[in-house]
Amino acid sequence: MQTNEPQIDMPSLPTTPPLPAPWGWREVILGIVVAAAGILALNLILVAINFAVGGGLAKNGNVLTVFVAIQDLIVVGAAALFSVVRYRVGWDRLGWRAFNTPIGCGLSAALLMASYAVRIVYGSIAFAFGYHPALQDVLTRLGTTGIGFILTLIAAAVIAPIAEETFFRGFMYGGLRGRIGTVGAMLVSTLFFTALHLSIDQFIPIFFLGLFLAWLYEKTGSLYPGIILHASNNAISLVLLAIAKAMGVPGL
Repeated sequence: MQTNEPQIDMPSLPTTPPLPAPWGWREVILGIVVAAAGILALNLILVAINFAVGGGLAKNGNVLTVFVAIQDLIVVGAAALFSVVRYRVGWDRLGWRAFNTPIGCGLSAALLMASYAVRIVYGSIAFAFGYHPALQDVLTRLGTTGIGFILTLIAAAVIAPIAEETFFRGFMYGGLRGRIGTVGAMLVSTLFFTALHLSIDQFIPIFFLGLFLAWLYEKTGSLYPGIILHASNNAISLVLLAIAKAMGVPGL
């Protein structure tokens, strides 16, 4: 017996996928090589300067902050070289384009909470098994007082999110998604993103954050929501670290 009950259509999330990228896996590999070479050269320069002045620079939080900022600029340069420069396209191909503000900001906020939920669950499980995950080494060495804290916020919560989202989401994920699919591109770009942070103890939380950022870029087609999420995540982490250091928490 047929009924004439009204059908209810569930609203779907309107999405805007990234613009297709003319570059592919070859350019992505070249970008990784150039970025790695630039960062290696920067490290060698820092070691040479440190030796010339008799040591101490490696432990200077402000010097490390500047070093991190320059490293991020190298990463952006490598991404731009093999995308917008090589193919003479606009920066919108790297994700620098407008987005649906309510949806983008809403998803950023939701994923920020999700990323901290992952941290809490991961930390709780680790502590339950008697393991105490260490913070990223670079975090504990950055300046967290006075002008040093301002410099750290600029480097880690402004420059780093812009650079890393441009390279890992706009350049790497964007270049791979048309060649190996969205899932493959998400996994590959996230693995490289996680590896960059050089933290085995924080591998799982950083990996999930990378997946959230890649998914956010896929859904909004813009880097801005990811930068908002990334910047918020880093800023909160730095503020909590500064408070913990001021309170004299052991190990910091």
